Amino acid sequence: MAQIFSPRSNTVARLALVCVVLGISGGGWLLSAVYWSPYSTWVGVPREQPVPFSHKHHVDGLGIDCRYCHTTV
Repeated sequence: MAQIFSPRSNTVARLALVCVVLGISGGGWLLSAVYWSPYSTWVGVPREQPVPFSHKHHVDGLGIDCRYCHTTV
C-alpha cells in the first residue's frame, strides 16, 4: 500500500504544534507585559487632587505613618 504522507510530515506537524504553543504563550506574555506596564497603569503620572492638602502636619507633627491612610503604598 502506498504511503499517504511523506516521512517528513511528522516533523512538520511537530514543528507546527511547537510554533502554535510558543505563539500562544508569547502572545499571552506580551499582553500581560503591556497590561501591567507603566504606560497602561499610569505609574508616575501625577493626578489632580480635588483638595489641596499638606501631609506635613500628620507626618511631622503627629507622626502618623503614610500607610494608615494610604493602603496602596
